[in-house]
Amino acid sequence: MTAHPVLSAALCFGLGIVLQAILMLQGLFRSGDAKRAGMAVLFPVLGMMPGRHEYHYALLGHVFFSITVFGVSFAYLFRERLLTRIGGRLVLAWNILLIYVALHAGWDSRLKLALLAVPTIPTIVNAFSDLDRAFGWKVFFHAWFSTILVAITISGLDTGPLGMFFQMTGQVAPRQPLEMIVSGAAYLYIVTDAWFVLALVPVEGRGQSWHERMEEIHRHMALLARGYAWEKEDPLRSLAVLVGLPLLLVVAARWGAGSARGVVALAIATMPWLAGRMPDAAEPRPLPAPVRLKDGVRRNA
Repeated sequence: MTAHPVLSAALCFGLGIVLQAILMLQGLFRSGDAKRAGMAVLFPVLGMMPGRHEYHYALLGHVFFSITVFGVSFAYLFRERLLTRIGGRLVLAWNILLIYVALHAGWDSRLKLALLAVPTIPTIVNAFSDLDRAFGWKVFFHAWFSTILVAITISGLDTGPLGMFFQMTGQVAPRQPLEMIVSGAAYLYIVTDAWFVLALVPVEGRGQSWHERMEEIHRHMALLARGYAWEKEDPLRSLAVLVGLPLLLVVAARWGAGSARGVVALAIATMPWLAGRMPDAAEPRPLPAPVRLKDGVRRNA
């Protein structure tokens, strides 16, 4: 593969990331967005610099590293506006998709299947009950949703278009522009979801106490709970997801024209449009000014 197609594929991958970033912000730009976007672009520039002991410059490796840095920076700088609004049936649907990907990836280990069953069982139970009314379960299901997307990428996308960036030889398999655009869009969405999961890890940052870290985690849990929308119990719709989606996936796997990875990448890339976005948190209302009464007692108006 010549340098020109390789560069074109990398540019298409980057274009997919840019388009996804615009989609995730719903195309609405506000005061301060230009500054944050500039910072998100500035950090990846450092990733293009060669390492101290790098004698053979790996262009594609540096490009992928820079793209990853941009995704992490974007997720951090715009995290308050990237919260996905989800519900129980949506989590169930993506849980089924994860099982589909896991089986295609050859997850035949009993340990892996047992670990997958641990969060899957309450996800199914929740689809037919009001388990998600509790704060803790809202946090759990939102974190599980983000984990599902990260796991799908690790199991289903690394050997696809992303593999182009890890080829150590000069021969890189050609990739269609649309495939690279969709993969770039999916990759950015995955990076942002990985951020929401990692923010729950109880590890103190540099110069941070354990108490401060736990307070930070609790604030993040409140954010995840706010992004989880309780849905009225609807057994028929839940049953349709539980039975209908696996049937569609089996049909697509046996008679479908597209690859399984392509279907997964397209589904993830369009998730912001399918799931919607949480509205911005309302500005806190100021406390009413105290009024001094004749008896000298100050009370709120």
